[in-house]
Parts: sequence; structure tokens; C-alpha cells
Amino acid sequence: MKCSLYIPLVVIMILTSCVKYDAEPFAGKVLPRVTGYTTGVTNDWLYINLCTGEIFNRNKANEDITEGEQRGRLDWDIAFCGYRMRTNSGTSGNGQGAAADLGYGEYDKWVSISQLPTDLQWVVDDHSVYITMSRNDWNKYLIARHLDFEQNPWFDPNKGPATTQTDANPVLAGAMTFTGPPPVYAPSFHTYVVRTADGKRYFKIQLISWYKADVEIGDSGGQISYYCDELR
Repeated sequence: MKCSLYIPLVVIMILTSCVKYDAEPFAGKVLPRVTGYTTGVTNDWLYINLCTGEIFNRNKANEDITEGEQRGRLDWDIAFCGYRMRTNSGTSGNGQGAAADLGYGEYDKWVSISQLPTDLQWVVDDHSVYITMSRNDWNKYLIARHLDFEQNPWFDPNKGPATTQTDANPVLAGAMTFTGPPPVYAPSFHTYVVRTADGKRYFKIQLISWYKADVEIGDSGGQISYYCDELR
């Protein structure tokens, strides 16, 4: 009786070990580098022209567009800093950009501009979005205000790292959330639509992961994987 049970289990184990699961390759986009406070710069923004695909600050913070300079430029449409995003609108830029939430999932459903609801709530950038401060900038903040380093640590075990408000899009701030410690970055899997700086074209976007596509989850994050396509 024991032998008859033992043999099938061995067979099952062998068959299971031979099964190979091939995940489909990621067909979306991945940011070319990590952005945000981990690079030592709080407002480390990577700018993208959605129409041409051109990327500014590809290699490092403020390489092509310094903080504040983006307001007077119309050659970018969306920007990333960590898991926060800007559009060329409101306090972030002088363009006619904006963003709207199309709801959970259904990324493939949206293919044309004509599908967009007439009562869609377009939101421009403001100064209400929080980002994590770099340790260097936090130290400068304490020094400028003559605050004690030990009493005001950059990292609080209960609150996490220090944060500050910046110019960003409040609707797109819901695309990914951070909780912790320990740090957990969770995409909302909502589909959003972004209007370009010239106000004439529209792109849908959905954040997929805090991690670069096709890497182990345990690897260092920050190179966000996302889908982005134009609505025709």
C-alpha cells in the first residue's frame, strides 16, 4: 500500500520539475535610469517628449533641463521623479498638458480620442504632491534652520524618510503608492490619459511595476515599467 502511494508521488514530482513556464516578454516601456532621492537629488526629474520619444536628463539629474527651467519649455510632455509624475501644465510647466483617470485596468480598451468621456475631469499640476527628500537636501534643510541632526533624523522608524512638497500632477500621484517601512511600492493599475504640452495629442499610460521588466523582484527598484501609447 505504501509503495503504491510512493511511486505516483515520485512521478508527480519528476513531472512537475520538468514543467517550464515561459512568461511573455514585457512589451511596454522601462525608464532608462533610476530617478529621485536615491540619486542624491530631491527633484531629480526625467522628462519625456511623448510625440518624438526624446528623453531629457537621461543620464543624470539636471543634465538637460534644470529644476525650474522646465516651466518655460514646451518640448516635454511628462516627467518622472521616483514614482511621481509631472505634466507640462499648471505649476510644472506653461504648456496645455493635463491628466485624467480612466479607471482601473482596461488599458487595451482605450484606443481613440473619441472614446474619452465628454465630462472627463482634466487635472493640471500643482504644489500638493509629496516626494522623498534626498539625505543631502535634508541635511542642508537642517543646517539652514539650525536644527539638531539627532532630534531630526532623515529617516524616522515610524514615518520613513523625510518628504517635501513639489510641483507634480495630483491625479497621476495615484498611479503608484508607497507604504512602509519596510518599503512597498504598489501600482494602482489605473489607466490614465495625458494631454501633450501643445494640447493637441493624447497618450494613455499605466504603471506596471516599480521594478525594471524581466528582473527579480528582489533586485533594486526605481526603473519603472509602464505602458504608454497614443490615442488616435
